[in-house]
Amino acid sequence: MRVFIGHDSRYPEATKACYKSIKKHNKNIKIIPLYKHKLINKDIYGRKETEGESTEFSFTRFYTPLMSKYTGVSMFCDNDFIFRDDVAKVFDYLKEDDLVACVKHKYYDIQQTKMNGIINKSYPRKNWSSLMVFNNEKLKDILTKEYLDNASAADLHQLVWAGDKISKIEKTWNHLVGEQPYSKKNPAKGIHFTNGGPWFEEYKDCEFADEWRSILKS
Repeated sequence: MRVFIGHDSRYPEATKACYKSIKKHNKNIKIIPLYKHKLINKDIYGRKETEGESTEFSFTRFYTPLMSKYTGVSMFCDNDFIFRDDVAKVFDYLKEDDLVACVKHKYYDIQQTKMNGIINKSYPRKNWSSLMVFNNEKLKDILTKEYLDNASAADLHQLVWAGDKISKIEKTWNHLVGEQPYSKKNPAKGIHFTNGGPWFEEYKDCEFADEWRSILKS
């Protein structure tokens, strides 16, 4: 059981907190941070640099099946997550005949900027790709290195490559901080600091910030 975390070298503490939160609930899960520079050096990642990428893992996420050698099932999540439950449960949402599973967020009005002033782009299926479970073997002839290196950002992030073979993960696993109400009736097992987390000065007092710091220090 493998979980790949999108890593950004500018914010290693975010990756560290995400890693710790996963291990807290399941020490047996193998966690692999996706270091973009290493994927480039190993000639795995061959995309041309695109202006406006908000993170280093904007596209490395889609290389998860390739990194898994197209075997088994693997999960990807952005590093701006912390988890309150065993992520092994997320794998159960992937249906055998589907290509990928994700939380199917409905369209919402986004903030114009996020993460230290970076432009926040709006597009269909936004945030669907922030947490995904891949059916690796079925993607061998779809998410090939050639396709990954050349596909448009829209096709990748809007999961055009998956067609209608997308399983639904319960939204509690990808709770968008600042975008969705939180209550006992609408709990959060996966807390996603989508607009910016406590590692940014302007978000140091955001919802769940103390919980994030507690995990980081644990």
